[in-house]
Amino acid sequence: MKSGMDRSTGKLITGLAYLFQRLSDVLATELGSLVGARAFGSRLHEMVDHNVDDRFHMEAYIRLAEAVSNPANGLEDFRLKNMRLQRVKAHHIEIYLSGEYDGEFVDLDPVPWSVVV
Repeated sequence: MKSGMDRSTGKLITGLAYLFQRLSDVLATELGSLVGARAFGSRLHEMVDHNVDDRFHMEAYIRLAEAVSNPANGLEDFRLKNMRLQRVKAHHIEIYLSGEYDGEFVDLDPVPWSVVV
């Protein structure tokens, strides 16, 4: 099981809390935007200003699956099984993820995602 530093407290975190933080970092970072780590991140930013319809959900899932399976993102201990988007309020969507982590099926807390829709 991987461990790292909590971005808010600086304390050591492990398990699902660290996985959630890593996923949040990957989804919030535009692919190619980090100098020295151009392969880190996701293409979710490409979904801004798109209509939220069936195609939007499929495109978001594709981009999410790409990000999770990209070795540069360091998420090899998580296998994505399901994604659900929920519109919370105008311009804000939460991403609900479930998958396999360390051999167990897990449902993660929603990942907030601000978009213009």
